[in-house]
Amino acid sequence: MLVKICGITSFEDILLCDSEGADFLGFIFVKGSKRFVLKPDEALITKTRAKKVAVLRDPDKKDIKVFKGFDFIQLHGLENEIILEEVKSIGAGIIKTIFPDIKESVNLCKRLSPYVDFFLVDSSSKLKGFDSSRFSENSLSEILEGGKIFGRDFFISGGLTPTNVRQFIDRFKPAGVDVSSGVEYEIGRKDPQKVRDFIKNAKMSESKKSEEKL
Repeated sequence: MLVKICGITSFEDILLCDSEGADFLGFIFVKGSKRFVLKPDEALITKTRAKKVAVLRDPDKKDIKVFKGFDFIQLHGLENEIILEEVKSIGAGIIKTIFPDIKESVNLCKRLSPYVDFFLVDSSSKLKGFDSSRFSENSLSEILEGGKIFGRDFFISGGLTPTNVRQFIDRFKPAGVDVSSGVEYEIGRKDPQKVRDFIKNAKMSESKKSEEKL
């Protein structure tokens, strides 16, 4: 089970999440976000085992090259093929957020799927102009086929905590889970015990399934 911890804003939290076994570290470069990171270089300066992800929303094509050096770019808006091609040109993988309750997002992601490495399922409340507290299970089930979305593995996000992450994994069977506020003691600062418990519980779910097959 892949674990992505997002909304990292400090050097200390980079080291914490990496040392505890996170697979992806997310840095938000969306103005207006409470976890906005101003300088891409500050996120890249520390070497980590975990992959580094720059989270963008509807960026201009000219801005993409600023994020060269990140392992993945997470596109959190309604970006088109031109933007995804530009991301590929800097050698980064693509995580594309999909909002199952929004037909426009679903249709766009289906078209963009050849460019995408992972989809990330989120609620439409995260997309400007739409309002929904969380995606519905029905809307997600409509786009799932063989445990994938349009042939791609996916992360599940939104409302995950150390205590409920296993329930989400068992219910939706994603390739990965994504958490931000669920492992914080205040906005933008990660709680070491919550990070530890979240990663342990997410990985334990995978281990338990392996044991059951023996």
